[in-house]
Amino acid sequence: MIPEGLITFGLLSLTSLLAITNPLTAAPVYLALTEGQAPKNRARTLRIAVLTGLVVLVTFTLLGGAIFQVFGITIDAFRIAGGVIIFGIAMDMLQVKRSRVKSTQEEEDEGMGKEEVGITPLGIPMIVGPGAITTVMVLAGDALTPAYFAVLFLAILLVLGSIYGVLSAAPYLTRLLGTSGVNVLTRIMGLLLAVIAVQFMVDGIRAIAVDILTTTG
Repeated sequence: MIPEGLITFGLLSLTSLLAITNPLTAAPVYLALTEGQAPKNRARTLRIAVLTGLVVLVTFTLLGGAIFQVFGITIDAFRIAGGVIIFGIAMDMLQVKRSRVKSTQEEEDEGMGKEEVGITPLGIPMIVGPGAITTVMVLAGDALTPAYFAVLFLAILLVLGSIYGVLSAAPYLTRLLGTSGVNVLTRIMGLLLAVIAVQFMVDGIRAIAVDILTTTG
């Protein structure tokens, strides 16, 4: 029987990563960057972007603990800082604004002039930006056993698979949903992301407070 904690961790990993990446917000940029490309070339660009995102997320998942040790950072401090960053992205999503944490206008404009935009700005930072990297590092810090890491990797694969599916169908989805539909879904994802960000901060503050009380007591 699967432990309840593992199921909860899996759901948290899946929902938080899906909310922070939010492929619908990347769809307009993807269409603009690949405008004029043949369907075969557009599909190749998307594969490169998703593969780039996979490499980045897996790398930071595996190296997160080592990064904390090298810089002397505690997971609780990182959890609080990450919560603040993610909360800022969530506020932009609730206002249907393109987050500057994900990509700047300069990066998008530069990408328009590139032949290969799959790695940047589409793969990084449009699909996988600082918010997604922070999220996987925090989740990796909460992974108690190899089974938790396996669940986290599965969540990463599922989310990137959904991104590939959504962006592949981007021309049809944007026409089907319209601006209003995309905005509603973006706000819903933003609300979910804000709750997750607050929970990250609460967990970090609680752990640090307990540590201080234990030390002083």
